Amino acid sequence: MTGRARILCVGFDACDPQTALDLAAAGRMPNLARLLTTAARCPLRHPFGLFVGALWTTFATGLRPDRHGFYCWDEIDVASYRRRLVSPGRSKGTPFWRALSAAGRRSAVIDVPHSRADPPINGLHIAEWGCHDRHFGFHTWPREEAARIEKVFGLHPLLGVDPYSTREFAPDDYVFRNGARRTLEEEQQLFNGLISGLERKQRLSATLLAGGGWDIFVTVFGESHSIGHQQWHLHDQANPRFDAAALQAVGGDPVAAVYERLDGAFGELLSLVDGETTVLLLLSHGMGSHVGGTHLLDEILRRLDFAWEGGPLRGRPGDVMDRAMVRLFGGAGLRGRGLTLPGARELAARRLPRASREFVFRWERARQRFFLEPNHSVYGGVRLNLVGREPRGRVRREDADETVARLTRDLCEVIDLDSGLPAIRAVEPAERWYRRSDADSIPDLFVHWEGAGSVKTVWSPKIGILHAPYTNWRSGDHRPGGLMFAAGPGMQAGALLPEIALEDLAPSLAARLGVTLDDIDGRPVGWLAGRDLA
Repeated sequence: MTGRARILCVGFDACDPQTALDLAAAGRMPNLARLLTTAARCPLRHPFGLFVGALWTTFATGLRPDRHGFYCWDEIDVASYRRRLVSPGRSKGTPFWRALSAAGRRSAVIDVPHSRADPPINGLHIAEWGCHDRHFGFHTWPREEAARIEKVFGLHPLLGVDPYSTREFAPDDYVFRNGARRTLEEEQQLFNGLISGLERKQRLSATLLAGGGWDIFVTVFGESHSIGHQQWHLHDQANPRFDAAALQAVGGDPVAAVYERLDGAFGELLSLVDGETTVLLLLSHGMGSHVGGTHLLDEILRRLDFAWEGGPLRGRPGDVMDRAMVRLFGGAGLRGRGLTLPGARELAARRLPRASREFVFRWERARQRFFLEPNHSVYGGVRLNLVGREPRGRVRREDADETVARLTRDLCEVIDLDSGLPAIRAVEPAERWYRRSDADSIPDLFVHWEGAGSVKTVWSPKIGILHAPYTNWRSGDHRPGGLMFAAGPGMQAGALLPEIALEDLAPSLAARLGVTLDDIDGRPVGWLAGRDLA
């Protein structure tokens, strides 16, 4: 092999495609703008409902989430009903660069999220130098490269904090934030840290690419992910947390500024390869202002379970919201008074106190028919307390379909009192999308929220009124839908091609290098694999 790389794959993690295209049209991402005429492009189809956590592991292994097993940073332990953190170290499947290595191909892999630089590969693997998601700490293969990289390029000033610890966290959630929300100074510090880290990542990637000799060179930038979560409220003036003073403090739209610098980094990498290199740019998935009401879901499910029992809405004595209901309407609660939607709106206008907490206790899960299964915050997750699967199951398998149908009807009755419209668009059974087993922690149901905004006050005849504003410091949240650009030999410039399933990328890239991946879910796509597969 000659040249610097046969395949150059650059990922912008959670870089919102529509925002990037708008910036390209405005002349602020010129390298992306050129790709619109010089490269083919296609949408990326994500694993339904689980895309937030499962996306990059699906990309790496060519397996769908029900096989590789990593789809959320926490879960309800089936045996104990406890919430617990989850490491991708337990995920199954072989990243495609290891299969390429076994076939004699040489790879450079930099910061693919949720991946570990172990076992060794033929080439270089840098893990968690500048990722939004951290699990294993900064480490490399060969192992001694970590010390050299730190000496020459330094550590990422924000995403590289506590660099060598092994724990599940996202550094940008905590760095430069001493209170519930960042001060103006902290907003500026976070932005400057991301910009500085992006510049170091650009130098690191360009230096290694210029060294040459790679069959495939993969580098992923995490700054787009971090800025989207932490400062989307300074990009979207319709966001309820938009702050003109903070926008001025960081020197203008921080999301646009990070995207512009990502475009510059991509341009430098492009300048280091020639027309014989296949170039891929992945805008992995979308980002936007937080919407939905997953923070309310555990309490909604708890109240529905009480309603199914035929008891009052009071529930646990310590719930300030239920105490308010009892004071206003007596021991029978709202349901006993037959409160209608107009009455619920009138009551909500009295500024009732907030629900006291977001999550129920494990002993409450154990006694309920259904409970929240963690699934990030885009699609809510619901798990049935199933006899023979959970240790204290309440729903018999033969009754599961009827339970799901009834629960779906009750959830779709929940009204967002701010809009007067249903809060939930649809409830999707997971078995429609995935192969299930009793050992998995995939939600049984995905709750698809309406996308008008963040839900804070809901009502239905069965749950009464529930008021709990979204208070998390993350103002931006994920959106499904990614976009890939592909340029180089055999690519049709300017073509808009059919969408590609994420699990098809690994076998397609491997096939382009003459390697077949075995025992995976994805299949090579002919135009990307470089051969006719009809």
